[in-house]
Amino acid sequence: AGTGKGEAGNSSMAHVDILGVEVLEPQAKYSDDLKFEITFQCRTKPQEDLEWRIVWVGSAKNEKHDQVLDEVLVPPELGVNKFEYVVGGPDPSKLPAGEILGVTVVMVQALYKGKEFLRIGYYVKIDYEDEKLREEPPEVDRPDPALLERNILHTEPRVTRYLIEWDDVAAPSQETGAILSDQTGFSAPSERSNDGLSNQG
Repeated sequence: AGTGKGEAGNSSMAHVDILGVEVLEPQAKYSDDLKFEITFQCRTKPQEDLEWRIVWVGSAKNEKHDQVLDEVLVPPELGVNKFEYVVGGPDPSKLPAGEILGVTVVMVQALYKGKEFLRIGYYVKIDYEDEKLREEPPEVDRPDPALLERNILHTEPRVTRYLIEWDDVAAPSQETGAILSDQTGFSAPSERSNDGLSNQG
């Protein structure tokens, strides 16, 4: 399905700079694994592991349908770190039937000591793989996942950075958890305010 690259931009913080997130195989079957290549730099070595999390937004209206596809702890090393993060796709049986097709969001989140310091949101378009089915969708209660494909819009990520306290570096005068920066190249269809794609702050 090819390789697509969307740079997440540099994130200046006390210990860690996110150098880039690459979406591997942005166009794939709905049931295929999601693959990301994450590159970050440690200017000083954090005392604890970084936590990475992939979240699939199941509904634009209610976060209870969100699915945490995977969580992993990555031991950070001084200097540049790179790893490939492969996770299974969402369980469509847990999604609202009327929101499986269309546009949703997948989020890459980075946390330290349980505090989120980075969120990268990507739009994902879900549709039938066959052109005839796209033009004339079957009249069914719930689309068959085997007939679907996904397309992650990898070139236009929404990057949000949050202020946290690191090991021996207290957060500045702003409130911990405050948004340091929130940048995007597109508007959000979601009605939610915490999915990493809607305007915040």
